[in-house]
Amino acid sequence: MANDPQAQSGYRIFRRVLDEQRDQWKKFVTILLLSLAVAPLVLVPAFAMKIAVDCYLNDAALPDVVGTLVPESVGSTPAGKLGVAITLFLGSAIIALLLRFTKRVLQAKTKEKLVLGFRLRLFPHVERLSLSYHDKKGSADSTFRVLFDTAVIPAVLLDGMIPLAASILAIGIMTVMISIMSWQLAILGLLAAPALLLITAPYGKRLRQGWHKVKELDSQAMAQLQEAFSAVRVIKAFGNEKLEAQKLEAIAREGMQAKVDVAVLRGHMSLRTDLFGAAARAGVLMVGMYLVRDGSITLGDMVMAGALLVQLYTPLQTMVGQIATMQQALASAERALNLLDEIPEVSERPDAKSLDRAHGDVSFDDVAFAYDDGKPILEGVSFDVKAGQRIGLIGPTGSGKTTITNLLTRLYDPKSGAIRIDGTDLRDLKIDDLRQQFSVVLQDPVLFKKSIAENIRYARPDASMEEVVEAARLAHADVFIDSMPEGYETVVGERGMRLSGGERQRISLARAFLKNAPILILDEPTSSVDMRTEDRIMEALQRLLAGRTSFTIAHRANTLKDCDMVLCLDAGRVKKFDPATALGSLEDAMRGSV
Repeated sequence: MANDPQAQSGYRIFRRVLDEQRDQWKKFVTILLLSLAVAPLVLVPAFAMKIAVDCYLNDAALPDVVGTLVPESVGSTPAGKLGVAITLFLGSAIIALLLRFTKRVLQAKTKEKLVLGFRLRLFPHVERLSLSYHDKKGSADSTFRVLFDTAVIPAVLLDGMIPLAASILAIGIMTVMISIMSWQLAILGLLAAPALLLITAPYGKRLRQGWHKVKELDSQAMAQLQEAFSAVRVIKAFGNEKLEAQKLEAIAREGMQAKVDVAVLRGHMSLRTDLFGAAARAGVLMVGMYLVRDGSITLGDMVMAGALLVQLYTPLQTMVGQIATMQQALASAERALNLLDEIPEVSERPDAKSLDRAHGDVSFDDVAFAYDDGKPILEGVSFDVKAGQRIGLIGPTGSGKTTITNLLTRLYDPKSGAIRIDGTDLRDLKIDDLRQQFSVVLQDPVLFKKSIAENIRYARPDASMEEVVEAARLAHADVFIDSMPEGYETVVGERGMRLSGGERQRISLARAFLKNAPILILDEPTSSVDMRTEDRIMEALQRLLAGRTSFTIAHRANTLKDCDMVLCLDAGRVKKFDPATALGSLEDAMRGSV
């Protein structure tokens, strides 16, 4: 779906938002009814003022609508008439306040449920999107949409359409009441509504476009901050703190200007509508005074009609304000819905099969793959791996070694051909079940800002502490963990930066031991550690590899010495080596891949 702010009409976005939250419709109706119940109460203070002027000051009889409800002993005295006016005034105010309070509480709860509902739908959807989407868009854009755009979406319904409906009802009621007293004043009031809509109509699309720009720039600022904070060591090492601050300042200034442009546009619209409102009130005052002088209406009628007309312009201006306010909400809703409409490249078939634990046979059958740029990475790749075999992957940078492992875990699907586990095409299996068959140990292990125990347990969240400790022992991680003051409860810091490279790698190995998956993917797990640490990691790896199918991406020959087969990737093709019988050719291939 296009991200152009003109791609969808405001009505279509509103319908989409309502459809996405149809489980909350009962609360919407309740809030709407509470808002509508307040609308008729705006008549009562104006009616009380009419009674005070006509009945108390001019000693007229109480209107029949209240005269029949008030005892004659009260309604026949000036003090009683004034008491009726004050009672109506205060009573309507108290009831309106109680209704508004109830509405605000319910609206606050509903708003938070709406935001939570959108986030709980959007976040898992973004997680399921393909790696190509994340590589292209980056994490900051998705983060901004999930956290900030969803927070504004409720304004479409709760702060937009419901107040709009209440304003329309209030305008209708007040127009009817004014017309009962003076059709001339009623016409003046009715003419104001279409005039205001004509004045504000050109601003809607321009405001929405402005808010789109604001949000894009805010998202860019967040991306700049994330990048700077995640690379703080590199920035400090090169002394580029000032450069990074200048980059952020440039984006922030552009965002500031975009927000000022939106504010100026809103101010311009408010200026025109306020000037029109002032002119309309002046017209009402002139016509009303003429009608009183002419004897067409009483002074009390004029006071009531004037009060109603003043209140009539309040909902009219509320409607106008909602047009402006809703553009921000519509822009956010459109951005969130566009993200929700992104289709994952890797999807699960409706009839996908379950897989408990794979035996470990793997086959590539004439597999071809290319990324978005269209350049082929793999072409006609075929090989078979028996359960328990150890496979080495070598080749120049960009030859497709990591692509092989990404295809195995279905982070991508091949453009043609098939990949099978135990004879079943990966596309026929449930994605979660498939990925449970793999343990991955990366060259640069990813740890979370949690305790060591939580990082190990990430492989199997239901594992007991005893199982976590045993996994650490098998990975030779228990010695350095036990030497720490907080032991397994030590928080490793952002991306595990409180630990050394070797310590992070052993935590990653412990995670793989704990998962106990039948297939291992090892991406040069010892390339960034010293020789002593490498020996300990290799010893742990030998235990981990026992009885499991494994794929090891390597750049050093000693990593491949125990492999059953080595696949050399070059120019999209695969050449197979048996390390036991083709050592010289394998060494030549390794030299060519470095």
